Amino acid sequence: MLKPTQRFLSRDFPTKEAEKIEKTQFIYLHRYLYGGATTFTAHLIHKLSVFNKSSCRDNTCDTSIPNGNAILRCGKISERKLREFGYGLYYQNVSPSVLAKIIYPFLTIFKEDYFFHTLVELNRRQSDRLKDRTLVIHDHRDVSDRATPYVKNWRLVAIRKTVQEYMRSRYGLDCAFLYHPFYPYPVVHKPKRRGAVSISRISFEKNTDIIIKANKILDTVDGIKLYGCPSRLYVHRFLGGFQGDFSKYFCGMFNKSFSILSEILAEAKFVVDLSVLKHDGGGTQYTFLEAIHNDCAIILHRKWIERSDIKPEYCDFKEGYNCFAVDNEKELAELLRQDPDTSKIVANSKALIQRHMEVDWSHLLKHTSC
Repeated sequence: MLKPTQRFLSRDFPTKEAEKIEKTQFIYLHRYLYGGATTFTAHLIHKLSVFNKSSCRDNTCDTSIPNGNAILRCGKISERKLREFGYGLYYQNVSPSVLAKIIYPFLTIFKEDYFFHTLVELNRRQSDRLKDRTLVIHDHRDVSDRATPYVKNWRLVAIRKTVQEYMRSRYGLDCAFLYHPFYPYPVVHKPKRRGAVSISRISFEKNTDIIIKANKILDTVDGIKLYGCPSRLYVHRFLGGFQGDFSKYFCGMFNKSFSILSEILAEAKFVVDLSVLKHDGGGTQYTFLEAIHNDCAIILHRKWIERSDIKPEYCDFKEGYNCFAVDNEKELAELLRQDPDTSKIVANSKALIQRHMEVDWSHLLKHTSC
């Protein structure tokens, strides 16, 4: 049986052909419910104070659903059933025809491979209200030459300045820049920290193979612990498969819960994120912010902070000041062997997260009320 909140949410959302949805609705157009887009959606919804709130299964925050409705995902048919989104939130599958009735759609993520038809449908109706549609662009893969004509008149938001500039130079798209919001959930405190963890997706652009190689050099039981959603193809091709060395360090996919994530980070001294993203870099990702919020020192790939295509003014990190940086597995293993003091690095990094806690996205919403 659904909880009272779930029954209300399910009943409240209109799916009849004649009805139109005249308030901001968050739409999540991605196959996967893991990674930065999921985390962004959760932090955004929890951060916005204009939403209705009720008790949260996570026990660390309020469940926040805009106007009492779930996050929407595109499905073949509309469902009344609510599904777990993570971080105390729910999502609901609805058909493209229902999505097209939404006057104020807010796409927290759009991936073209599976949802291009949805973008076409959103543009087909109410074509005179394109400026009332919001799309958050996370990286260069979110938009293509095919999608550009459909979103060029939308309200576009980029969450890193390198992405904002790329969208302008490559596609002629004018994106507003906003720091991605961070919800300052309560953190877990433990008396002693040691070792390193990775909480990123385990995938090609994350360079997890460098972490595995560093663990082999360290040759200890206390290597860098890997948490996160693994790409089966990447693990097979680059990490020796699920039965190889990868299995020694893989601790599984943690539940999408602020409290569980904080439990993991409370024991770690370092968080390793070796992301190198094409047409991106310099700014922050949620793994960085989670580390900072939980008093961990960040170890980044140097190509994230020192690359010829990243303008210095777009770079938030300085090696030895608010982060550590490495180029390869040897440097990573040596850094962890040295086990340097992290107090100053952690203290200096705190200035970066403040702006993400203070940024206000509420001006992008329509027809919401407390």
